[in-house]
Amino acid sequence: MSTILHLSDCHLVQHGDRLLGVDTQASLEAVLTQAVGEKKPDAVIASGDLAHDPSTDVYRRFVDTVRAATDAPLMCLPGNHDRLPVMQSARMPLAPLTLGGWDILWLDSHVDDQPQSRIDENDRSAIEGQFRQAAGAHCLIATHHPPVAVQCPWLDKDRIQNPEELLDWLREGSKLNGVERLRAVVFGHTHQVIDDVCSRIPVFGAPSTCFQFTPASAAFSIDESAPGYRWLTLAENGVVGSEERRVDTFPIHVQLK
Repeated sequence: MSTILHLSDCHLVQHGDRLLGVDTQASLEAVLTQAVGEKKPDAVIASGDLAHDPSTDVYRRFVDTVRAATDAPLMCLPGNHDRLPVMQSARMPLAPLTLGGWDILWLDSHVDDQPQSRIDENDRSAIEGQFRQAAGAHCLIATHHPPVAVQCPWLDKDRIQNPEELLDWLREGSKLNGVERLRAVVFGHTHQVIDDVCSRIPVFGAPSTCFQFTPASAAFSIDESAPGYRWLTLAENGVVGSEERRVDTFPIHVQLK
């Protein structure tokens, strides 16, 4: 069995700055300290919005912060606040991962500087290429935007469109010797915990490592829930386990003005 630490929506800013009154660097460090104190991850997935100020030095600081906590393989992907060319120039670890019989792939749902998801033919071609390279019996896909509605209209308008068709296509594309290998999809963006199913595939949304959005909110709203993360377990039989964790010792006091 393999264990993955799933981080998302870290929103790092320039050194010494805060975002909405929150020290997002400190909250990320608190998350990592608690997480690696619980167990040693076999890999880390960082599913987007890693930076709120998408600059080379911020991205390098993100990687340095993770590396200071764990030497586990790291796979980063972009969110709507990120800029992929800058991530590439900062030499972020963007390559898919292999853990035993599992391949950890990523699907780009982001558009630089725009909140809504978009998965175009280039993105589909890229994940097809990853499938062709994947030799394991099981696949896990990470993306940034949710493939399901989360009952927050202001967030749901930007989610992945036609998700059932997309998941059906991904299930078909994952086949090796006629056998489907897609076992789950994980994502970020929602700043809250989501456990759902789409096209018979479990989908898991991670909390933010900084502030959280209020569940079932009709308009933009932040609550005072603690920073969080997910543990994912990948079993040899293809079953994905998931556990949400919170850093209750790190209080969140958002300043909207």
